[in-house]
Amino acid sequence: MGRSEITEELSNLVRKKLSNTSNFWAEEVELDFGKYRVDFIGFKPHDILRLGMGPVAIDKGIFSFYEVKSSMADFTSGSGKNFFGDENYLVCERTLADQLHQKGMLPQGVKVLVPNKPKTALIVAFDTSNCFGKWESRTKTSSELLWNMISARKSNKVGNS
Repeated sequence: MGRSEITEELSNLVRKKLSNTSNFWAEEVELDFGKYRVDFIGFKPHDILRLGMGPVAIDKGIFSFYEVKSSMADFTSGSGKNFFGDENYLVCERTLADQLHQKGMLPQGVKVLVPNKPKTALIVAFDTSNCFGKWESRTKTSSELLWNMISARKSNKVGNS
């Protein structure tokens, strides 16, 4: 399977995950006026059942960033490792995840997701999200990230809101 087919297969699994876990998500989101591009961003308001859909639920919402990498060349290309979210995920094939782990190249502060054996869902292969000294709060405001998501070419509203 070629690089574009692997990317599409992994992207479809991210879309499936986001459709089940986020109230709103978008693909190919540009940040800082095009300086950065994130493959996928998902948003889930904070405690919407207790707080309702108000400013607090939005401001304290969780932004999940997903970067899809199809090969070592893609990973080392120097682009697309933009982990600015509250939760950050690197999505790749198991073989690439294992290679990155063995070579000590896993990004800090992320969970590495790989397809399960039947390739129907994503599972956590490695978790560097709680590494000592690597926890950082996001620097982008909720309104900025939501605007960037709305402005993305492909935005998707899902869920009951």
